[in-house]
Amino acid sequence: MPLELRDRTATVTGVLTVEEVEPLAAWLRATARPGVNLRNCTHLHTGALQALLLFRPTITGRPLDSFLSAHIMPLLENRQSSKEAQKGAAQ
Repeated sequence: MPLELRDRTATVTGVLTVEEVEPLAAWLRATARPGVNLRNCTHLHTGALQALLLFRPTITGRPLDSFLSAHIMPLLENRQSSKEAQKGAAQ
């Protein structure tokens, strides 16, 4: 199973397909301060990436996959600057 959902942490292993996007998004929506472990993730469906970008969970495990680490993690790690930009726009 590529997606394991626990109380506060979701773990992604291998390929996260379109079938797991809705359960992931629902879990992110319902979980206070969620964390997502991407350490063993090798591929994220674009819908899953969109959910991660929308809900901005804490990434608890950086992917070992070189593409995800180099190209996707910078987008997910931009969470602080994104929150600051939202605050500035609201003022």
